[in-house]
Amino acid sequence: MKKKNKIISIIFYIMSMIFLLYYGYAELSSNIFMSAFGRLFLLCGSCLFLYLGALFLSKYRKDNKAMKINLWIFFILFCGLLITLTLFDPMWGRNGLSLFNWSQADFSKYFNYYVESSVNLIPFKTIIGYTKDIFTSLLDTSTIFVNLLGNLVCMMPFALFIPMLFKKINNTKKFILTILCITLGIESIQFITFSGSCDIDDVILNTLGAFIMYKILNIKDIKNLVRNIFLLEKNKVDRKKVLKVLIPIIIVIVLCFGFYKIGSRFYDNNLDDWMSKRNYKLEIIDETKTCDTALELFYESELYEYYFDCIKSDYVYARINDGEKYLVKELLTNNPTDYVISIDRFEREGLNFIKKEKYKRIDIYYKGNVYISREKINDESIIEIGWGNSAQGMNELTQEVFIIPKKEGTTTLSFEIYESSTSELVDTLKYEISINNNMEVSYKEID
Repeated sequence: MKKKNKIISIIFYIMSMIFLLYYGYAELSSNIFMSAFGRLFLLCGSCLFLYLGALFLSKYRKDNKAMKINLWIFFILFCGLLITLTLFDPMWGRNGLSLFNWSQADFSKYFNYYVESSVNLIPFKTIIGYTKDIFTSLLDTSTIFVNLLGNLVCMMPFALFIPMLFKKINNTKKFILTILCITLGIESIQFITFSGSCDIDDVILNTLGAFIMYKILNIKDIKNLVRNIFLLEKNKVDRKKVLKVLIPIIIVIVLCFGFYKIGSRFYDNNLDDWMSKRNYKLEIIDETKTCDTALELFYESELYEYYFDCIKSDYVYARINDGEKYLVKELLTNNPTDYVISIDRFEREGLNFIKKEKYKRIDIYYKGNVYISREKINDESIIEIGWGNSAQGMNELTQEVFIIPKKEGTTTLSFEIYESSTSELVDTLKYEISINNNMEVSYKEID
């Protein structure tokens, strides 16, 4: 029987190693795409076989040394998983490794964008925003729950490992301070490497989740049960007291699942409503009988004016989904419906008009797989920019840029061109812009 336990433990250790090696290969290989669930299955499977191997080895050796070693292995694997998910995993939007390939220009360009879009130092701003979005927005419910519950749960394993492996930290104040240092360290590294977001609410949720789990695991009977499981101790456990703790936890989990399902239903309804307001049947009806020849302005946007080739705007209608018909000019200027209306949609459905540009236009054309960064204007009191039509292919970029005059004067306008695949600066286009006292625009390219 003793020899049999040793053989069984070796088999479980081999199975654990197979799962762990395949997990590592899937993480490092670019040829394998594995979902988060698949990777979690491999890692948990490896840990389960590792636990069973140590369990049978402990029976063979008649001590719990293998279980103590296991606990350290579980801790190291968890730390590795945490580092991967927070810094290096592209599936979760992490790019910590790519930072080392960036030039100084790339770093400077991206820094301001990252601070604006991914840094939050206002407590509870993200939490409140996500909470409001559960039932009202088009943000996928799973994304909201991953960000809220994921951050709440992700540091909870430390409540198991730290008290059992580091006895000097086994009190509430030291534990909370340790978790704060870990989470602040992760957020700081994410800020430095532009990996994910740097959010004070992540620190709040991480610390709160770890604190809750720490308190649960320090309940006497729960603590004894955990030590019995992971260290094979034989502490006395009151099952009724354990159930009193576990039942509220299960209720909370069920409620969270219920909120998730309800939120998903709201999301589906919001998405259907969003789609119905954009995907509708549109019919153009021209009831013009006589038409005086003259250009008639019926609509204007920020950059363009739209004209009929004769006076007929009071007789051109649009019917939506075979329902009531509306004047096209009213739909465009003061939409009385819930449908999303655009001049481009009318054009696709056969509305004929003449389109005129309101401002002087620069046509940018560049060969290569590139993109344009934000514009830079030396004196923003003289002009502002309007972005017109653009087209970006694998080998060329075209972009319309309108010069909107604000006052008389001369300034310089520049655009930085970046390689799409590497984000490296490849060129800078500069233009000298002049505005006369009649607000007329002229420009010339500067070498």
